[in-house]
Amino acid sequence: MIADPNSGPTATTTDAPQALEAEGVLTQTELYQLTLYKWRYSLEAYGFENHEVKDLMFLKWLHASRRVQP
Repeated sequence: MIADPNSGPTATTTDAPQALEAEGVLTQTELYQLTLYKWRYSLEAYGFENHEVKDLMFLKWLHASRRVQP
């Protein structure tokens, strides 16, 4: 069950939802860093070794920078 965002104890003030919305916006850099973290975490969760993760992340960067085509 997903809680209603206005049902919490902080919902008593009127600017709480606006403050949460302003803080919830990610910059492009933050979004990119989060994406890299998710990829690394996923690869490690699938059992890849640290050196394999580094190699795969490097290959992903090469592909994303269009230095290598599939």
